[in-house]
Amino acid sequence: MIRINIRSNNLIEVKSFVTKDDLEKYVRTDLTLLVGNNINGALQEAEILTNKIWETNIGQSVKSDLGHIISVSGKSPYHNTEHGKQMYGS
Repeated sequence: MIRINIRSNNLIEVKSFVTKDDLEKYVRTDLTLLVGNNINGALQEAEILTNKIWETNIGQSVKSDLGHIISVSGKSPYHNTEHGKQMYGS
């Protein structure tokens, strides 16, 4: 799980994502821009930005091509829980 703050036009939005795939879906729709018909280029840019965000340490930030400043406010390896116990593997 990752929790991020997204700053854009002096507004801050807080988002949480359980998986990297969830984050990438959000990045594709909200943080990247499709220029012309270059769908493959847009998907690659989304994947690159997703990886940067996912690998960024808590308290650090990255900037999107559209000017969003994305800072990581929390990460948790405990998203696979059942009855309060840590589950291993996935």
